Order: sequence, then C-alpha cells, then structure tokens
Amino acid sequence: MSDVRVGQVQRLRDITAEQLAAYPSRAIGVLGVAGGNGLDLINPESTDVVYGYDINADYLAACEARYRDGLGHRLHLVETSIDRSVTIERVDLLIANLIIEYVGAEEFAAFAAANAGSIGVLSCVIQRNDAAGFVSSTDYASSFDALASVSSDIDPETLDSVMSDAGFAVLGRCEYPLPNGKTLIRQDFRAT
Repeated sequence: MSDVRVGQVQRLRDITAEQLAAYPSRAIGVLGVAGGNGLDLINPESTDVVYGYDINADYLAACEARYRDGLGHRLHLVETSIDRSVTIERVDLLIANLIIEYVGAEEFAAFAAANAGSIGVLSCVIQRNDAAGFVSSTDYASSFDALASVSSDIDPETLDSVMSDAGFAVLGRCEYPLPNGKTLIRQDFRAT
C-alpha cells in the first residue's frame, strides 16, 4: 500500500486529515484501525476520546505502541469483528476506510443501522479497481493474494442505497485517483 506505484497509504492519510477537518469531533471512532495510519493527525487538545476497532490483535498492539504516548488515556482499542452484533461507543465521527470491502455492503449497513444512535457522521472510503485487481502490482503483491479471496468490490451507488435503507442520508462523495489505476472513493453519511 505504501509503494509509490500504489500511493494508497499516503492518500489514505490525506483523506483521514480531510475527514477530521470536515467533522471536528470530541469523540472519534476508527473501524479497521490496523496500525493507526492517521491517528497522529488527531489533536489531543480538542479530542476527548478515540476508539479504534480491529479484528487483528497484532495490529492493535502496534497501534497502541505507536499512539499511546500522543493520545494517552484518550485511546481505547477494541479487538472485534465489524458486523451487526457489535455495539460501539458514542462518537461524533466514525471513520471506516477500506473496511467495507471485507465486511460487505449489506453487513456494513446492518452494523451502521444497529449503531445509528451512537454515530454522528460516518465517513468511509472504498476502493474502485478501475484498471487493476484488488491487490496492486508490486514486489510484495503475492503476499497479499489471500486478501482477494476475502474482499469484494463495493459499488458506490450500492453503498448509498443500502445506507439509505439503513436510515442514513448521504452527505457527500469525493474521488481520489491513485497512480496504479485504482480510485479511492470517500462517502459520508448521517443517520436520519
């Protein structure tokens, strides 16, 4: 993801900065927090709490090691899958970047509906594979082959539709082309 031919990590960091700037929040949640890309952009002076959710305990440990000093007691990391059975803490902004491809649009919408009362704004990023497969072509591509079997392409219109059915209004959409022919698409929603 960080390979310059891909540019995904750098672009996701920029998008996270935009998400944080667009929706200043005292309470922030991050689904699929992984190692915490972008958490250093959160201002601890204007943020009371940050919840990071991920299925991978090793990612959460790395996130803890990287960001505990900067965020201190504000950082709360939770090991969990993302599905309709999960109850999250109340947040003003919930970021879900590149997670929906693994959860599926319908299950993600069911998760959002189940937590609608706890979500101010839901800002998510999906990946459209215009000219490339799910895994970008780099020297390390073969190590990610298994990801293609557990992910699915998410159509932005389908996501809008299932989120509408789940009781969320569309706030906006932005597209970010990547050097490898893929496009990251940010879609923002608010419970109605």
